[in-house]
Amino acid sequence: MKKLVKDLELHEIDYIMAKAEGLDAIISDNVCRIRVNEDWKFEDYSPTTNPTQSWPIIEREGICLNIGMLSHEDNSVLFWNSTFDDSILQCGKTSLEAAMRCYVASKFGDEVDMDNLINK
Repeated sequence: MKKLVKDLELHEIDYIMAKAEGLDAIISDNVCRIRVNEDWKFEDYSPTTNPTQSWPIIEREGICLNIGMLSHEDNSVLFWNSTFDDSILQCGKTSLEAAMRCYVASKFGDEVDMDNLINK
């Protein structure tokens, strides 16, 4: 199934991030987990919510973060956007979500074939 990066769930972004980083990953109960040792021990991997996992990627890749306000009739919605190489723009509810969407789009394009990634 193909999905636009902007429509991916957070655990799907985490999974794609793990794959892009060369990690052995699975999705279980809507949580991405990575294998951390030879004994098949897994731990949660969530760069969309865990700054310890995402900031090294943001810094290494040079992803820029910006905050904005989107106005709708009576409501204003705070959002984050990130840019990569001035050509890729992705948004998210948090800075980490926006940055990781940007990274995924930079590696795989605006649309990701989830079936192809999961079966690798």
